[in-house]
Amino acid sequence: MAPLPLAVMVYQAGDSLEQILAAARDRLVELPDVRIAGLVPRLGPRHSNGRASLWLDDIARGDSVALSLDLGSGSTSCILSADGLAAARVRLAEAIAGRPDLVFFGRFAKEEIAGRGIREEIGLALAQDVPALVAVERSMLPGWIAFAAEDWTMLPATADAVVAWFIALAAQRQSAAA
Repeated sequence: MAPLPLAVMVYQAGDSLEQILAAARDRLVELPDVRIAGLVPRLGPRHSNGRASLWLDDIARGDSVALSLDLGSGSTSCILSADGLAAARVRLAEAIAGRPDLVFFGRFAKEEIAGRGIREEIGLALAQDVPALVAVERSMLPGWIAFAAEDWTMLPATADAVVAWFIALAAQRQSAAA
């Protein structure tokens, strides 16, 4: 079966998602004549409530966006930063407009299942025929399927799988263009 331009790396809770995506990014940016853009999630220092801070590393810009807030030592509320999410959406739209060979989208999770988050940017990439990589935790897969239906390639949670999918997709696209 030919690779589709939308790939979903399905991971389990507890997998080292951030390291897997960073490794895939690092291997793909080393490929000649390949332009990679988008955002790679990273865990940062712990907030005062003990939860890890969340960051999105911008592949093209080389900087990071804070995706979480420190709400205080006793807080159990959601730490998602609305400003960070808005900045991420703008950066993803800019990345798509640059027509790279692949855009990393980070996680599809509770915000996206609720109809918010980066849903529109994923759709924008597909509408503009820009290949996209999204990470989905296995428990969120029903929400992903409700959003995306069946036109995507499922990948295991390994950098090797991401790189192999991208190389196959690039070869398919190059052959179709010839």
